[in-house]
Amino acid sequence: MIAFVWLLLDLTGSKTATGFAALLSYLPALLFGVVAGFLVDRWNRRNVMAAADGARALLLATGGALYAAGALTGPVLTAIAFLCATAAVLFNPARDSILPEFVSGERLVIANAWIQTSQQAAYFAGPLAAGFVIQELGVGATFPVGVLLYAGSLAMIVGMGNVGQAHRDRGSGEPPTAVDDFRQGLSAIRRDKALVLLLAYTALDNLFIMGPALLGNAVMVRETLHRDAAIYALVEATYGLGWGLGSLLVSRFARRIPYGTMLLAGVALDGLTYIPLYWCRTLPFLLVVSLFHSMVIPLITVPRSTILQRIVPKERLGRVFALQNVVVVGMTALSAGLAGLALEHIDAPTLFGIIGVAAGVVGLLGFASKRLRTL
Repeated sequence: MIAFVWLLLDLTGSKTATGFAALLSYLPALLFGVVAGFLVDRWNRRNVMAAADGARALLLATGGALYAAGALTGPVLTAIAFLCATAAVLFNPARDSILPEFVSGERLVIANAWIQTSQQAAYFAGPLAAGFVIQELGVGATFPVGVLLYAGSLAMIVGMGNVGQAHRDRGSGEPPTAVDDFRQGLSAIRRDKALVLLLAYTALDNLFIMGPALLGNAVMVRETLHRDAAIYALVEATYGLGWGLGSLLVSRFARRIPYGTMLLAGVALDGLTYIPLYWCRTLPFLLVVSLFHSMVIPLITVPRSTILQRIVPKERLGRVFALQNVVVVGMTALSAGLAGLALEHIDAPTLFGIIGVAAGVVGLLGFASKRLRTL
């Protein structure tokens, strides 16, 4: 992703075109998310993951060949990125849906925590590795490196063995048509009040939090601390480190706390840990607060995934995780737009202070819902 933005700036010379192309990376989740979840529920999930990784490896190999030949253009690179994001829309719900086939019961929350840990370790190490590759070998080297990484992931998926089919309907009678299956699945999701409440709460939390997380930190570093992009990268790496540490702690203590209670506490702390940034005027202060803030995020993401895997039938898991992704992406885009408007009129510390109080109150009010507490 770092190479994508860097290359677009080189190829187009336009920040507007680069920003528009980056925006396109959100579109596959919004355009295809629900349909992708439906397909994940009908197909073998391991094969979906393998096909997604294979497709992304081929796309990056094509981009690398075009770059080496001097034929790569901004629109072609944007199309490659769009197709890679489309493959991710299939891969992610398949990955989250297949996990209950490996573990069950109380071990499920630990497995989710370890997956979160590995994911955040990658978010921490990935930008550092990309910076090294680009500096030492050139931006074009990120193409073959990406191909090797996706090929390695594909090999591991193939090595998982014969899994991915346990969600299929084994009952008697004619299976429903694709259209009927799609309609019945969405209808069942709408009737599940606990699930609808959880998705609505997820939407509200992301509406408050994600805009400041995406834009607020950059503006804080640039305008409040008057530092450069390298410092912004350091702050973002701190988020990855904190999230990974938080996931490890959740894996250690998760079984002692009800999942719904843990999630509500995470939402409340997600907001409350923003409040100290109202007084942020130095880099060490920002790094310490960012570390503590990011450590509470797994209190939301780990129990939420575990709750969904336990309350949703396996034949609908793909749709539900895809719908969750649509909610998160949609609210992230909306939150980023609102945060941008707000930052035209107030500074970043003030925005973090206001959002911290509001999001913290939303989290605390959630404890009034017995349905959420006891999920």
